[in-house]
Amino acid sequence: MTEDEIRQAGIPESWDCIDCGVNTAPGCTNAAQTAQAFTSGRTAPQTYDERCEVYIVKRAVWKAAGMNPYGGCLCIGCLEKRLDRKLRPRDFKQNNALNEMPGTDRLLSRRMGMPHG
Repeated sequence: MTEDEIRQAGIPESWDCIDCGVNTAPGCTNAAQTAQAFTSGRTAPQTYDERCEVYIVKRAVWKAAGMNPYGGCLCIGCLEKRLDRKLRPRDFKQNNALNEMPGTDRLLSRRMGMPHG
């Protein structure tokens, strides 16, 4: 697989939030690291835990935040700042495996519609 194919499969060039710089997936490899592992016959394990803010929102929500598809990552706080509102469960794309993964309390509270903190 090429780096471009890996990016299109959902692994970004960088997991860093393009607005604040926080790593939204500290246990995951980026597209270049995954491609390098793939071409050398190794695996590139991805670890999702309570430090991650990996999610998929509906296309209209991403666009409303001024983002293009595959335009980089945003942490929940920066996405909400761009939208000027808190995320709601209906903002997240249904039936997407990434929205079933563990994550920060902040992410989980938005996906489940519960207060955070």
